[in-house]
Amino acid sequence: MNDIIPAVVEADGVCGLTLDPTTLLHTGGLHERGVPHSHLPRLLEIEYGEEDVNHFPDLVRSGLLAAGLWQTTRHSPHLSTRYRDVYRPTGMGDEMRVLLRSRHTVWGALVLHRGADRAPFTDEETAALSSLAPVIAQGLRRAYLRHDAATAGAAATAEHLAAPGLLTFEPDGGIASVTPAGHLWLDQLGAAPARAGRLPQPVLHLSSRARTSGDACVHVRGAAGRRISLTATRMDAEGRVAVIIQAGRPEQTIGILMDAYDLTAREQDVAQLVVYGMSHTEIAGRLGISPHTVRDHLKKVFDKTGVNSRGRLLRLLYFSHYQPDVETGRAMGTRGRLG
Repeated sequence: MNDIIPAVVEADGVCGLTLDPTTLLHTGGLHERGVPHSHLPRLLEIEYGEEDVNHFPDLVRSGLLAAGLWQTTRHSPHLSTRYRDVYRPTGMGDEMRVLLRSRHTVWGALVLHRGADRAPFTDEETAALSSLAPVIAQGLRRAYLRHDAATAGAAATAEHLAAPGLLTFEPDGGIASVTPAGHLWLDQLGAAPARAGRLPQPVLHLSSRARTSGDACVHVRGAAGRRISLTATRMDAEGRVAVIIQAGRPEQTIGILMDAYDLTAREQDVAQLVVYGMSHTEIAGRLGISPHTVRDHLKKVFDKTGVNSRGRLLRLLYFSHYQPDVETGRAMGTRGRLG
């Protein structure tokens, strides 16, 4: 990313974010000279609880791939709460947000910053980033399918992660408590010890969303390649939040996975019914199409996913991308192996 962006536009700070396509919540990424940690809590409050310009859901609804703060406010950045409370106090100027969208699915985003002494982003630079965005999005889509090799000892760690972990937060966002299982799950998310007060970005974003909206959920890939589910709930009117971290279930993210394979809506319908065990005739009756059309759709599904049978499609969609080394019999939990 650091090699690509400077070749297109100049920026003093670059943040490359991966987003949950379902919720648009932050699930990870890289940050180079972004918002100082001291101002991150206020940024999250604005991002998830207050009206402001160029929020990611607003960009999705607008159909734009890129938008600058100066451009959207017509060179009146003081109209943005984010600028007044976070960027201006920290010496930052214009911000450019870029959606990394492939067809109808958003896989991530770029947030570019310039210092207060620099000129804002131009229309030409916005157009250049809009052209680049789909290319990067395709890379993220393919990366989603890449099965990370499990690290040494991952099987043993998985046995200890059978129990969900619980984190609770004070109304001001400070950590109130973390269960022993919670510490283990934070390790899987690549976190520093919770007592250090530096939590993974997905946990911070999720708790901020829940504090303002009541509930929030996001799915991420952990350090050992396994899918992890994070669910946050506001506990009371004061704004205390509980976050539960546990192993992700295939049905929670199968839609995202099928998007990653670039299946059309009808191909997804057919694939879903196939893994339910329905025959060609049953699928045809359910969808109101002919069995011949079902076979055509299924052939395209096989071509795109690289499998050649119903059984392999089931294993691909429900197992291969959720637990490391399934085919070699690596432990999936406390009650046995899948081989």
